[in-house]
Amino acid sequence: MFINLGTARDDSARQAARGASLAVGEVYTVINGDLTVIGDLAGNGHVEVKGTVKGTINCRSIEIMPTGVIEGAVIAESAIIHGSVVGPVRANTVTAGGTARIVGSVFHNVLTIEPGAKLEGRRPWRPNIDRNLDTD
Repeated sequence: MFINLGTARDDSARQAARGASLAVGEVYTVINGDLTVIGDLAGNGHVEVKGTVKGTINCRSIEIMPTGVIEGAVIAESAIIHGSVVGPVRANTVTAGGTARIVGSVFHNVLTIEPGAKLEGRRPWRPNIDRNLDTD
């Protein structure tokens, strides 16, 4: 199931329940665990992935849950990864949670790796990640 929760309101309880800080008017999208998306996704809001995406995701912020799988590039200003990514990650801030598995380069300005996370690939530092550029 693909869920678009609409635009964020100035409601801190709603934002806290989602686990992400959203700007007022920002779109929040969930790709549920029973869904496989084949193709690229692009937007300016927050994306939460519980299912599988076979393609590139380019968004403002992304959280890949433990059941989430991305087979392609992740491009965002902020990426929190608890699931699997097979492909490059490009984000200013990247957090690899304890259940994360990343196979591919992680281009970042700030990288946090929690105990238990598995990263296979280069982790080159970049002063600023531009979401409008193609992946390396």
